[in-house]
Parts: sequence; C-alpha cells; structure tokens
Amino acid sequence: MGVKERKKLFSALEQDLNARVLAVVTGDRQGLETRMAPDILPLVSDHLSRIDLTETLALFLYTPGGDSIAGWGLVNLIRQYCKKLQVLVPFRALSCGTLIALGADEILMGRHGLLSPIDPSVASPFNPPAPGGEQPGRVTLLPVSVEDVIGFLDLARKELGLKSDDSMVTVLNTLASKVHPLALGAVYRAREQNSSLARRLLLTHSEEEGKADRIVARLTQELSTHNYLIGRAEALQDIELGIVEPSAKCEKLMWELYKEYENWLKITRPVSTELDLGAEDHKSVRYERAALESLCDGVLAQHIYISDKYLFKVKVTPPGMQVAVDQVAERIIYQGWVAARDGEVL
Repeated sequence: MGVKERKKLFSALEQDLNARVLAVVTGDRQGLETRMAPDILPLVSDHLSRIDLTETLALFLYTPGGDSIAGWGLVNLIRQYCKKLQVLVPFRALSCGTLIALGADEILMGRHGLLSPIDPSVASPFNPPAPGGEQPGRVTLLPVSVEDVIGFLDLARKELGLKSDDSMVTVLNTLASKVHPLALGAVYRAREQNSSLARRLLLTHSEEEGKADRIVARLTQELSTHNYLIGRAEALQDIELGIVEPSAKCEKLMWELYKEYENWLKITRPVSTELDLGAEDHKSVRYERAALESLCDGVLAQHIYISDKYLFKVKVTPPGMQVAVDQVAERIIYQGWVAARDGEVL
C-alpha cells in the first residue's frame, strides 16, 4: 500500500485516460485542515516542468476550498502545458475546488463527487471579533460570509417588506454598526472577483456567454448556503456544467486513488494529540496534511505539506479545582512543504 499502490493507480489512470495525471490534495482532517493557497503554484510548476508539454492533463483534485486567486492561477498555469484539461472529482472539490473545475474542458465526476457554491467568506483586519475569542495578546476575528450579508439585506427587503430608501439606510447603518464598512466592502469585492474569475474560466473553453452567466449566477448567488453540496446529477442537469461520467474502470481507479490519500493523510480521523502522545511524557510527531504528486519516468515526484510538532505533558490546575491534571501541550518545530521522491523526503 502507500507509495507503491499510488504509483500503480497513477499509471493505470494515465493509460485509461491517455493523459498525464497531476494530483492536488489538500486535506480536511479535523484539527489539521489545509486549504488551497498561492504557495502551491511554484511547486505545481516543478511538477509541470517534469511532465512537460502534453496533449491532455488530468488534474486529480480533492480540496475543501481555499484562495480563489490560487485556483485561478493554478488553472492558468496548467493550461500552459496542455491542450486539453480534465479535472477528476472522485469526492470533494468544494469552493475554490469548484472554481478550478470551471476551467476544465471536461469534469470527470464520480458517483461520490461533490461540488459547492463559490461565494466566499472574507477574512480581513476589519472583521468583527468572535464572541469569546479575545485572549491576552490575541483576538480571533469572525470571517464575514457573503451569503450572510446578502441574507440580512434580503431579510429586510423580502421578509420584512422594507422598501423605502430611508428604511434601507437604517438597515445598512445597523449592519455597518456591527461589521466595519471596510469589511463589507471587502465582501462585495470578493463576490465580484469570484464571479469574474468563474466567468473567465468558463469562457476559456466555451463561447456560450449566456450559459456562462447562468452558471456563474447559480454558483455565486442563487444557491442557499456556502455549505450546499452539488452532486453529479445536479451539476449536469440543473447547473449545466460540462460533466462527463467516467467509465466504470476510470471511476474505480479514481475512487481507489482517493482512498489511498484518505488513509495516508487520515482525512476522516480527527487529530488527537492525547492519543498521539499516549503514555509517553514527550514525543516528536509528524503530521502529513496535503500532497502534490505526479508520476515521471517511474518515479513518484512529491511535495508534502507537513507539521512537525513536539508534544509534551504539562500539569495544569483547572479553575475551581485544587488538583493538577495532565494536559498535552505542543510546540511547532516546522510547518510547510517538503519535496520527496517515492516517499523519501529529499
């Protein structure tokens, strides 16, 4: 299992699709979530340089989302190396992942495949503080969701029936008293940016502007929440995306490759430092959280996002108690990408 099995699956997928395969997996393990970010772009460039120019490139994608500009950059980068781009969706390709899929000539989506709306949540220095999130020297800020802002305004207009300019000014003043106006401006800009990026990605492989506008409206405005999940049938029939049902063999290979990543990155297992430390007083632990992989000349080229942590027990006396209890503390030794070949870190 592991590297050896993934190499077999890469080879089988490439043969079945008559394409080169690049895997981008950002895990969503509870407590160790990773997201799409611009730091993957130079690493993807390294993989593409090894793959070199190819007729068709298949991007195997699993992600809970991330930075939309990173997704935009990823699609544009890959298109410099291939004439046809396929995105393989065995399971989750959410938010930014869905944006990436819009840039593909074909979206090969398995039965378990899921997409989502691409309306963003915005984090800026002007966001409101989270309730109870204030700690000495640190303030936790709430992300501002585009759909929540729009939902508040729709509540005033549609449900409460406010129509006059004066009434809406009062509503806006109330909103601005809770959320800084610059944060609200950032929300509006993010929504406009995502709509623009989605439309431009669709039009890289289609000339149907009206259809592109309908798809963008569905994915950025009309679906009820950012957590809404879009299955294969809805993506094809309702949203009218370029979904291709993979062959039974291809779908099986896609799912088996996803399961390899799920097992390796422990995607479905919440992290527990207590279990990881066990009965020991201290221990160094490596958490592997995300991966970029491609098969070149029989070698699995890899970039792996890791967190190296030092776990140790400390005595803490909880409020209201007189007896100290053991708790697990942690110190981050290193966090970032490392290069590897066939599972061996370089």
